[in-house]
Parts: sequence; structure tokens; C-alpha cells
Amino acid sequence: MVVVSFVEMLSKMSEILIPKKNVILDSQILSTLMSCAALTNFRFNYHFQSINGRPVHFEMGSIVHKFLEVYYGSIINGIRKADAVGYGMIAALEHSNSDEVTNASDEERKWALATCEQYIEYYKNDHWVPLEVEVVKGEILYEDDEIRIMWKAKFDLISDTNQGIFPVDHKTMKQRRNTLNLNNQFIGQCVLLKTRKMFVNKIGFQTSLKPEEKFTRASIDYSHDTLIEWQSVILPYWAKTMLMYDETGYWPPNFTHCENKYGFCQFKDVCSSPRNLREETLGQLFKVGEPWNI
Repeated sequence: MVVVSFVEMLSKMSEILIPKKNVILDSQILSTLMSCAALTNFRFNYHFQSINGRPVHFEMGSIVHKFLEVYYGSIINGIRKADAVGYGMIAALEHSNSDEVTNASDEERKWALATCEQYIEYYKNDHWVPLEVEVVKGEILYEDDEIRIMWKAKFDLISDTNQGIFPVDHKTMKQRRNTLNLNNQFIGQCVLLKTRKMFVNKIGFQTSLKPEEKFTRASIDYSHDTLIEWQSVILPYWAKTMLMYDETGYWPPNFTHCENKYGFCQFKDVCSSPRNLREETLGQLFKVGEPWNI
């Protein structure tokens, strides 16, 4: 005979009467939410996208990402490296000529493809063994009486580095930058893979740097406490904050985020407009795209 205490009974009844709020988060949503609630609302609730397409650096990066996806994916499928390079270059070339790349010039597209070739030449003796590529994983990372949070992450690459199996994130860049470990994407990937280390596969577009300066793999190590704090304190705080914004219907702007490392926020002109003109400004500068799906 199983005896259920009165407290346990009340707890089960309260969950039936007041269901928990289920929240699905990923690094894009969480990082945007931390930056600006108004931006989060525009991007993930209304799905607004600029009518001018994506910035050039994003388009060039997408060409390299497509190459790496197909190259490493081919190796995982048993294709020898020399042939995998060919498959990757064909996929990258096709992507560079697709509707997803509209703002990059011919020279910029060619340089992105040349960077793929340089990457292969530099890592021709690479000992890493790719295990999974462009895979999405999800897990419930937090739960209390009010909320249940599932975290989802898309891994560019999961590789056996001979030191262990770690997540790898490809980062293309036009300028050399130090790697910041306070990163929701990196922390979330480590939590999902039950590891305290990950690698950032940096790929530079600079024309003046030597290959060893353009291509680096920075490791990031986290303490156990850092991962626990993120999972049990930071993540639920922002999830509950997002629910508050949603329930009140007010997503406040954060003016400190109007200017970032890439320039101005794409919605700066919307937030700068009087309230009675914002809908018109949105219609002039943005279109409704596909809902975000990691």
C-alpha cells in the first residue's frame, strides 16, 4: 500500500488546477531577451525581418557554414576527406548563388569560398573526428511549481578531439576578437552534452593575416558552479521575466542596446518613431517572415 502525504496530495492537486507554464528557450531567444524585450517581441513574436535581407557578414558566414556542414557531414557518412571537400565546395557554391545570399558582392562570395579552401589546407592533417553535425538537441533543464523550461540547442559540430567529445561552434569574423565565455549558446551546449568544455572554431575573413592567425580553435572551460548557476538561477529568472512581458503585453525597449558591435539595431528607427507612427514604420522597413525555428 502506497501512502501519499497530505502535502504531496495538495501539490499534485495544485498542478492539476494550475498547470505549469511550459517554456522553450534557445540561445537566440534568451540572448535577445537579455538585450532588449522590444527586440525580442519584434523578432520572435511578430517574426519581422528586414526587407533588405541579411547583413553581408551574415551571408558570407552562411556560405562557410554550409561548406563545413556538408564537409563534416560527408566524413561522418564514410566519405573520404578528399571527396568530402568536393561535396562541401559544391554545396557552398550553390548556397552562394541562392536566394539566401543577396547582398554580398561577387568578390565577397568568391572570398568566402576561397576561405573554405584555405581552411581545408590549414587543417589538412586535422586529427579531430566529427561525430554529429548540425544536430538539434533538447532537454528540460529546470522545473519548479510554476514553470518547466526546455532548452534547445543546435550544434554546428560535435567532435572527438582525442581529449574527449565536445561541442564545436563555428564562428566567422572579419576582425579578431577575444572569446567571451559568458555566452548562453556555449553554456547551454555544455549543459546539454554534460561537459564543462567546448571549442570555438574561429574562421577569419581577413586578407592580411597569416593562416595561423585566421584559423584558431579556442577552448572554453566552465566551472561546475557556473553551469549550475546558469541552469538553476539565470535561466528561470529570464524565463519568468519573459512570461511577465507576455502576460502584461508590454515588451519594454532597452536603449543601451540600440547600438552594438555591428552598428545600430535594425529596429532603431521603429523605436525612435512616435507611437502612432511605429506601425507604419514597421510596414515600410520590415516584412513578416517565417516563425523562428532553431
